[in-house]
Amino acid sequence: MKRLLFIILLVGLISCETGNVDPAVVDFGKFTMEMPKTWTTTIQQGYDSFVGQIETDDNQIITFDLGWYSDRLNVDPNTHDIDVVIIDNKRAKSVKPKNLDPGTTGIYFDSLETTKINKFQISGINLNSSNQKLLMRAAKSLEFKD
Repeated sequence: MKRLLFIILLVGLISCETGNVDPAVVDFGKFTMEMPKTWTTTIQQGYDSFVGQIETDDNQIITFDLGWYSDRLNVDPNTHDIDVVIIDNKRAKSVKPKNLDPGTTGIYFDSLETTKINKFQISGINLNSSNQKLLMRAAKSLEFKD
């Protein structure tokens, strides 16, 4: 009985880690991404790129930039996990703090098309562990429009 109660509590705690998030596919015009319905988006004025921000439920900020000079998310490999991932059939760099510590969490694409001109990054700095996980989940759903 104790074992069953422990398992139920453990599953409950794990599922609460990122909450029961109700996702929605958001169309940003140049790309789509599935993210929590409660996150709000703002498109900002960019001079040479398409930029905006996403605000989480607890007012943490995630930014994105699609253009020639997007941040490459160069982080310290001693404090961050850096991986290559495939999203929307494109190679991307994934960065996140080790052990869900403070730091940069995000995805960077060095090129989105055959001309290799446009780059894209989406990232947040010092996100809490729940938002780190939600951002990475959302980023993996990115689909770019031609």
